[in-house]
Amino acid sequence: MRVEIRVPQKAMPKKDPEHPCPCQDRPVNMKKKSGILTWLKDVGDPVTEGEIICEAEVEKKALEFTSPATGVLCEICIEDEEKFSIDDILGYIET
Repeated sequence: MRVEIRVPQKAMPKKDPEHPCPCQDRPVNMKKKSGILTWLKDVGDPVTEGEIICEAEVEKKALEFTSPATGVLCEICIEDEEKFSIDDILGYIET
């Protein structure tokens, strides 16, 4: 079964242990926002549910997107350094 990896309506900022800030504990609302994507995994890599698989920059904030399922990353729809927005399909996981 193929599971979509979608841009969520809200995403958590990447934590910076050297510069902690309360803003890192509040989700970023993705409505009316776009960003640039960077994949941490390649097609064919195994992933587990909840694992960080890609990062994004949105309004000078680094965000982390996690895997919605355990399986293998089988397709990337939005490549590194491409723009994305809410509800875009980033890729697919084969469970």
